[in-house]
Amino acid sequence: MASPKAQLYLDITAKGLCILGAALMIFTRGAWFYVGVATVVLGVLFIGASLVATRNLRGRRWDGTRRT
Repeated sequence: MASPKAQLYLDITAKGLCILGAALMIFTRGAWFYVGVATVVLGVLFIGASLVATRNLRGRRWDGTRRT
């Protein structure tokens, strides 16, 4: 993930999944509650991927070359 856009899209996706999962847990009943829990877990995994992508981008400039 050498692109800053990929990190941004991961971050937006992660936050959206966490919000969707929380809404499912709050406003639904039955098995949908567990779907909400699984959605939040998936969102947290995406947050981790976003953090790893950010760490990998810190050593690079926006054009992809390494900083000296």
